[in-house]
This record gives sequence, C-alpha cells and structure tokens, in this order.
Amino acid sequence: MNNNRCFVLAVSFALVALFACSKSDYTIDVAKDDPEMTAAIAQARATLPQFWDVFEKRERNETDFLLKVGITDKGDTEYFWLKDIERLHGMLMGTIDNEPEIVGTVKLGDRIEIPEADIVDWIYKRDGKIVGNRTVRALFKHMSPEEVEQTKATLAPEE
Repeated sequence: MNNNRCFVLAVSFALVALFACSKSDYTIDVAKDDPEMTAAIAQARATLPQFWDVFEKRERNETDFLLKVGITDKGDTEYFWLKDIERLHGMLMGTIDNEPEIVGTVKLGDRIEIPEADIVDWIYKRDGKIVGNRTVRALFKHMSPEEVEQTKATLAPEE
C-alpha cells in the first residue's frame, strides 16, 4: 500500500440514509494532501462542538449519530464510521460500523475507545436528512453524476 495515499470510506448511497453498512459500500482512494478533503475534515472538526451539542440535547428528534475516525495500521490509514457513541468522563467510545478493507487491527462490531483528535467527520439524521458528512461532499468529484445526485438527495442543507 502506498503510504502517500489514504482510503476514505464512502458509505453507499442507498444506505447513507439508513446509516448502515453492506457489501455495496466501497472505498475511494484520495491523496492525503487532497485540498478538498483536507478542507472538509477541517470543517467537520471545527463544527464538532455543534455535533456534541445536538448529541447531548436532541431537541429536534435527531437520531443515528455517527463519527468517522481514522485508524492506522502498518502505515496505512482507513476511515470508519462509529455508531453507538458514548461520551462519559472524558472517554469516547464507539462501535465499528464498516468492514475493514486494509486495516487489520479492528473489525465490524468492535467497540473501541477513540481520542477526539481522531475524529474526521460526523453525521446525524434530522427530519429524514443527513446533517454533516462533509467528507462525502469532498468525494463528489470522484463519483458519477448519478451518484452525486443520489447522495445530495440524502443530505440536509449545510447550516
């Protein structure tokens, strides 16, 4: 594996709205220094306090909270969505919600502790639409027009 590249897991389009994984998930290879992905991760990290605020209050019936984290194994990084998030006493826990393709240190269903610094994106559902998911927007240039249209239909307007 080329250490100058990273793998960004793009949740399949039909399942983005359901926040579940399947064999139809796939990876898109993106350069570590891709400016759009770098900006998307920076924006997601900058808005993480918004995510935590909604996660704690859930005033508008928000559901399906997920965090995307990078896990590195033997110099290669793969990104995973974590579900069943718990934030207690300064500790952050989540359950791996994707099958790994290159990382051998975790598997689907593993419950892991994660440092907040490893979070690269976040999502939740409000009124049937996905809020967040900045990294998928940075992948549009790698998708077909149909895939972009399908994905955009699942996303809430950016706030």
